[in-house]
Amino acid sequence: MDNEAQMILDDTISFCQRDEQDARLINMLEQSRAVSLTDEALTIEAPSRFAYSYLMKQRPIIERYLEEIAFCELTLHITVTAAAGAHAGRTVSRETSDSEAPARETTSQAAAAPNMAPMHGMPTAPVAPSAHEADERVEVRNIITPGDLQKIMAGMGGTPVEKHEAPQAAPAPERDEDAYPSVPINSKFTFENFVYGDENKHAYQSAVRFAALAEEPGTCTSLFIYGNSGLGKTHLLLAIKNYLNENKPYIRVKYANSQAYIDDFINEVAIQKTEGRAILRDYHDADILIIDDIQNIIGKTASIEYFFRLMDEFIRDNKKVVIASDRAPKKLGMDERLTSRFNAGMLCLVSVPGFEMKYAILKRYYENTVLPSAEAEEALEGEDSLLGSIRSGSGTLTDEQLRYMAHVSGTNIRELESFCERCAGESYEREQAGGELAGEDIDRIANEYFDTKHKKIHIDTVQSVVEEFYHVSHEDLIGPKRLKNIAFARHVAVYLANDMCEMTTPMVGAEFGGRDHSTVLNSIKVIEKKIKEDRTIAEDLQQLRNKITLVS
Repeated sequence: MDNEAQMILDDTISFCQRDEQDARLINMLEQSRAVSLTDEALTIEAPSRFAYSYLMKQRPIIERYLEEIAFCELTLHITVTAAAGAHAGRTVSRETSDSEAPARETTSQAAAAPNMAPMHGMPTAPVAPSAHEADERVEVRNIITPGDLQKIMAGMGGTPVEKHEAPQAAPAPERDEDAYPSVPINSKFTFENFVYGDENKHAYQSAVRFAALAEEPGTCTSLFIYGNSGLGKTHLLLAIKNYLNENKPYIRVKYANSQAYIDDFINEVAIQKTEGRAILRDYHDADILIIDDIQNIIGKTASIEYFFRLMDEFIRDNKKVVIASDRAPKKLGMDERLTSRFNAGMLCLVSVPGFEMKYAILKRYYENTVLPSAEAEEALEGEDSLLGSIRSGSGTLTDEQLRYMAHVSGTNIRELESFCERCAGESYEREQAGGELAGEDIDRIANEYFDTKHKKIHIDTVQSVVEEFYHVSHEDLIGPKRLKNIAFARHVAVYLANDMCEMTTPMVGAEFGGRDHSTVLNSIKVIEKKIKEDRTIAEDLQQLRNKITLVS
């Protein structure tokens, strides 16, 4: 590879990022390889036919940047990697310039050997195929299966993804059972079992898209999910792994959390010293690498340097990566190239669940897990078994009780599930004594689980924290001014007050200059819309919630 050519390509990518060009353009350029640079042209190699077509459409934009960087006119020539052609059962070579005819697609076939001629180290190709011959050999196939497409569409519509049998129309490649061992499916960690709402819908949809397009080269090459602990990041990573194990077992998937990765690294470095073999071979051999809690690797000098090299290898080889962390890539102190590439991929924040989402999680867990488990235990009562020897069960949790539980609980999803089981067990004991679960019982159990439980949030605390964060005065926040920055801060304060304070909407409105119920609802809608449009808004809201809880 020409070093000067790569420098020009890297600068072009930087200029695209500077001007906030389409993320797809940046992603495609990052996956391309600089081939050569002359006084008149830059030649790059696209990773796939799809990338080639897209880059050709964006060619005028790229050439403008080339002129700005090189201080002279440069023509962009684009070729397609031979591996991209082989993916569809043929070898493709494309190169275009202003003086050339429209791009031609050439195929290397053993049957056409007499017409072949080697050209500059490129795969041999027919010298001048006729239009009829080209039509005869071009085969267009859908790479996304109907089942995968239906899953994507279901996920995009905000409904639970339906389970489909593996498609039969396109048989999977034959596989060596030792090379691709069958992995038992953990039924809990599936897309179907994931409860999602506005706080995590983008991460859920991105994970579904990543899994469905796992075989599509150059598409969805990286997925980075970040957010606080206990919000469902691990569930989504395992859902991807389990989906691929079940539906596409010929794809080699390596999953490890940060501690497993560090342990593997340390153990295999020791083995390398005695046996001299390459380390972490199963990581390098994987088609898709999934690493959970990457933040725990940061600071471990040797292991993080090797991890960066591993990530760089996957990116260079157009293999796919899924990462989960408690913070965004820019806050991890990673190599700038990796940070840039993760930012250009699918970057998803998982926010703290609000009341509605907590209620949905508690309701689904109660109906789908707690009640079936109780029924199974009841069937063993009186039998000669360990469970049959104890008196246990799950009492009724009404919708009103579930909503109250959502109101007083914290935000860690794992703790929510355990909290639900405890409340159901307490309800059973109350029912056996002829009573029912009371609010005081729920409060007592919640106090054992959640530090923030029943910490009463006053609206003046919400207002003061928002005022400090957005640098507005209290008079402006509750007053009539409609300047953009003041109005937005007011919308945020109303939204948080309605979510965190034990107040009705008319009561919230009264604390903001006597505004009415409809005005409060409008502020809530404004912020909900902003959250969907701008991920940084969700991050700011989380910071505000944390500070409000801390100072209350």
